[in-house]
Amino acid sequence: MTDGFTLHGSPHSLPTYRVALMLRLCREGFLFRYGSFQRGMHLTPEFRALSRWGQVPVIEHNGRVFVQSATSWNTWQMRSAASAHVTMKLVSTSGSGFWDADRLMPALYAWYSVELGRRKLLPLSFDPVLVAEFDRKGRSALDLLDEHLSSRRFLVGDAATIADICCYSDIAFARLNGKDLTAWRNVTAWAGLIEALPGFAEPFDFLTMRDAEITPY
Repeated sequence: MTDGFTLHGSPHSLPTYRVALMLRLCREGFLFRYGSFQRGMHLTPEFRALSRWGQVPVIEHNGRVFVQSATSWNTWQMRSAASAHVTMKLVSTSGSGFWDADRLMPALYAWYSVELGRRKLLPLSFDPVLVAEFDRKGRSALDLLDEHLSSRRFLVGDAATIADICCYSDIAFARLNGKDLTAWRNVTAWAGLIEALPGFAEPFDFLTMRDAEITPY
């Protein structure tokens, strides 16, 4: 094991990518334990002992278990002295906490799910009316994000924070299904800044559908 972290998840899981990208940008190595939803690996007694709801990601560190990607942000502050300035408050352009979890992620991750179903990679199907609603909500959320970024380079302060990693992951998965986001110029410019950070990697560039040891870049 590289540094005491074990991350259970899937490269198809947006929340898994958030935590993996956070660890990578913190220059932290970790063991990756792949969980296949198609094979029901998330429902085994061994995994349910870690995550009672059978959800990923799960982080193990020094005998402690963190479930849900929002709580896993604790590892950023716990392990990275360089990130002491990082705020745990996610950007809120709508006036309520965790705007991303409420507005941005659901729609953009739904786009990815629709594409997986279209390609027959997962047994997923969606009513066209629902797909249109995903599109409407996704575009509305991107409009808000683009407006927020019109007067700043990063979401909170003058450097990348947890908020940027959280919201960028949504953008990465929207792009995985071929969505053209160039109409949101501020979002596109901001995404370029995240992608230029030392250690940055796309979801499938370092997470695979097998167990692996991810070493610091």
